[in-house]
Amino acid sequence: MEPNPAVEHETTLEHALDVARSNAKEAKRLLDDALVKRQSGEVNDDRVTQLQSLLDLANEDLKRVTREQ
Repeated sequence: MEPNPAVEHETTLEHALDVARSNAKEAKRLLDDALVKRQSGEVNDDRVTQLQSLLDLANEDLKRVTREQ
């Protein structure tokens, strides 16, 4: 049986903070990758804009969860 990462947290807010951090980190990774791929034409400007919006939203969520701690 796989361990449940949610059980490793003492509170729901700790879990929410971990998820928000993970989401922001992944959004940043996706955007950075898209910026590199845009240079070679693999990714268009619309996709980069979408990923920038995703990162902005993830960062807003991280700030919100951090305030709620």
